[in-house]
Amino acid sequence: MNDHAYDISHLLESDPIQVAPRIVSAPRAVPDKPRPISLAEAQEAMARELMQAASLHDALVEQFLRMQGDASRDSYIQ
Repeated sequence: MNDHAYDISHLLESDPIQVAPRIVSAPRAVPDKPRPISLAEAQEAMARELMQAASLHDALVEQFLRMQGDASRDSYIQ
């Protein structure tokens, strides 16, 4: 290796640089206030979620009944 590459004596002999700290303040973005939701909008959103949950529930019940039916047929065959 080249010892000259690791020589920092020129840094030690030089005058330190005086740097004044810069204070930079970022502009603060004020988030928009969410508009208040009305009772009707809240009820509509809940109704949509309940309808989605009901359709998923029905699909799970149908799957369970099919699995039960397959299991009971298999037990009769044996």
